[in-house]
Amino acid sequence: MYKIPAQNFPIIEEWVAPGSRVLDLGCGDGSLLDTLITRKKVDGIGVEISHEMILQCIQKGICVYQADIDKDLSEWADSSFDYVILNSTLQVITRPYSVINEMLRVGDFAIISISNFGYIRNRIRVLSQGKVSSRIRLSESWHDTPVLRFVSLKEFRSSLKEIGVEIIDARYFFPMNMTTRTPGPAYNLLAREGIFKLRRIQ
Repeated sequence: MYKIPAQNFPIIEEWVAPGSRVLDLGCGDGSLLDTLITRKKVDGIGVEISHEMILQCIQKGICVYQADIDKDLSEWADSSFDYVILNSTLQVITRPYSVINEMLRVGDFAIISISNFGYIRNRIRVLSQGKVSSRIRLSESWHDTPVLRFVSLKEFRSSLKEIGVEIIDARYFFPMNMTTRTPGPAYNLLAREGIFKLRRIQ
């Protein structure tokens, strides 16, 4: 099973205010929520569809709901949370615009991370080997891969404008463990991943 990378945890921890209300969509085994609850004393709730992952959340003492986040978040009223997090899960969402809009309905801020399909190594691999990397697939082989939407960072940023969402803060991950706040001229080619703090355009 795909394991959510922990490289985003310190950034998310930096963005989330102490004592805030947090909803983590596709929370996996609850590691991120566990970190935020321990270090930032947040009031955290997870949403996960996998029975195995839910059991691991419960073992950590995390409040978790089993639900398909693709359907809607109608269980929660407007502004029920300060932050709604979707960490390394957007690619497997079938209705991404709807989910982002729902995130910013129930939460004041959304935090979303995505892998960059436009990353140069992904392009070279497709051209030279004729296949997508396991990092982008989120699994080792094609046959156990969830349905994915391949999106580049440039496409994602443009899409946010289309749906009235602004970027409050961002981090871009480059090779050799380099991370920047600003995208730079060749970010869509050189960045492996991006993480964004978002809100509805005021």
